[in-house]
Amino acid sequence: MKNPIKFFLSKEESDTKVANRRLLGYSVGLAGQNMNYNFVSNRLFVFLNTVLGIPSEKTGWITSVTMMWDAINDPIIGTLIDSRKFKPGKKLRPFLLYLPPFIGILTALLFFDFGMSQTQTIIFIVTVYLAIDILYSMQDVALWGMIPLSSPHSEERARVSQWVSIGAGAGSTIAGFFPSIRQILVDNGIATEKGAYFIGGVVFGFLGMIISMSAYAMKEKVRYEPEEKNGIIRNLVSLRYNKTLIIICLARLLGGLSLTLPWEYFFETQGISYNFFGMEISGGTMQVVYSMLPGIPGAICMFFAAKFAKKIGGMKRVLVISEVLQISLRIFAFILGNNDRFLNVGVIISVMFICSIINVPVSMKDIAHRSLIADSIDEVELKTGERTEGIAFSMQNFISKLTAALSKLIQGYLLRFLKFDINVKRPANKNPIGFQTGRFMKYRWHQFMLGPVVGSLLYLIVILFLDDNREHIAEVERQLKEKREQASKKEIAQDA
Repeated sequence: MKNPIKFFLSKEESDTKVANRRLLGYSVGLAGQNMNYNFVSNRLFVFLNTVLGIPSEKTGWITSVTMMWDAINDPIIGTLIDSRKFKPGKKLRPFLLYLPPFIGILTALLFFDFGMSQTQTIIFIVTVYLAIDILYSMQDVALWGMIPLSSPHSEERARVSQWVSIGAGAGSTIAGFFPSIRQILVDNGIATEKGAYFIGGVVFGFLGMIISMSAYAMKEKVRYEPEEKNGIIRNLVSLRYNKTLIIICLARLLGGLSLTLPWEYFFETQGISYNFFGMEISGGTMQVVYSMLPGIPGAICMFFAAKFAKKIGGMKRVLVISEVLQISLRIFAFILGNNDRFLNVGVIISVMFICSIINVPVSMKDIAHRSLIADSIDEVELKTGERTEGIAFSMQNFISKLTAALSKLIQGYLLRFLKFDINVKRPANKNPIGFQTGRFMKYRWHQFMLGPVVGSLLYLIVILFLDDNREHIAEVERQLKEKREQASKKEIAQDA
């Protein structure tokens, strides 16, 4: 890439190629949306538990139940989107423009403390979350469903998937700065703990969704207009033709069954400051350093994901390599930092280096998932004559949210097992989670480093059954091209 500015602003476009200018808008839109998603999914549990003081089990149930509903309604919305009447080129784009402002406002309210009782707070949080959920699901399905509609060509869709995944990752990374921002605001008396979270809700929640509106720049190049309105049941039944989607969804669901907690619970309970290159860094700031540095190699390698997958023989191999590395290197990192050796800055830096290696193929997983599912939609169209972007990517969302819901439920009971006490307070100017019980401190490294290995093993077992035959995909594209050309000629002849 000789001139990045010229590259991203290029208007060169064709029936199969997406103009880089549009791809940039789409990627920035995903960055904004993931600022919102990352902040809510990673901070709401901690906000309710450690800031508002809602007991761990109740916090687990609140986040789990709301996410369960969030997951269940996604396929319903996906099928409604697939079955609605629409003009060519406007199946998904309208959802990208009109919904984000409303989602952003509700997200900010989610992190505002109205001074209500615990019961009233729980009712309020659940009600607002459910309202967000309906609107967010519509926009989310439309955002990701644009990938298979972006081009009828598999390799171009892989390029689109690569760049929007980079955008999504950038948004998540930006939202990952919140712990440091929160600490600066609180330690300098700029905001209270509650106020800092509300500021986060405005910046990452509301502004993130406003930024997501730039995804409207993407066009729907796969011109498809259903001959008749399809029913919800018919769209759901069509899933049986998509083996690729079923395997990926099952693998991701099992992959989320890990015995681990959010990073705050590990880094902010150390009771020490790391001496990092001469600087004294607290647990909250070290969390940001840990989340940033290991991710840099993976983030860089995302720019070459499509070429890498092609070189090693397909996206499936990216997924397999990712899990094998994750399992083996996490076990090694655990041994390296066990018996509180991770409290030494040299050891934690070594662990960061190991995680950097892990993150190279892991960073490509979402690209691989989306690329494989986009290809599978072509095969469903060839078999049934129907395109199922809505239901396919809503199932992706369904699994993501169902996995998150189960994860939050596991976290609630894991905190109970580890005897985490929300009433333990640190001295002033320290982080709010506080010093903890012997059991929690004894096993904090185990759950942090080994917990994800459980999910990786389950994921790997299922993903091995995935079929990724590039010759077959090319043949499907060829047949669909002929089919569309014949339909176009027939339409022209009828108009004449």
